[in-house]
Amino acid sequence: MKGPYGFDIAPRFWELIDEMIEGGRISCPTRVLRELLDGQDDLSAWARERRNSGLFIEADPAVQEASAQVIQLVATHYPDNQARRRFLDRADPWVIAHARVDGGTVVTSENRVPYNSVQVKIPNVCDQLQVQVRSINVYQMLRELGVVWT
Repeated sequence: MKGPYGFDIAPRFWELIDEMIEGGRISCPTRVLRELLDGQDDLSAWARERRNSGLFIEADPAVQEASAQVIQLVATHYPDNQARRRFLDRADPWVIAHARVDGGTVVTSENRVPYNSVQVKIPNVCDQLQVQVRSINVYQMLRELGVVWT
């Protein structure tokens, strides 16, 4: 929302997201919804309107177990710093866990960092899992979903 897909400059992007939600092609953990609802911006209003749209899914026991594994991996492989605490306190472990259990793909604007970095980035964590989770950026998602701006 704050980058090239702002509601004011890319309304078609958000229409496509709604179409993907309706078609059951994208989902998101309820943990993300909680974070979005903490905001007071256009994205929090958008999420609030879609609270019961099928976009946001609850964590079942398998996802809870996978989340614990993600949390353990991050706690073991990264130093106790602000980046690690922020990652663990937010929805990121749950996003990865849902994708792992459901065979999904994580879409993120984060980029990989060198593996000796103290920064905790979603693509790196996805790569480090024994059962790797695929992570892509928004542009890759649009291509894979067959989106063409006309």
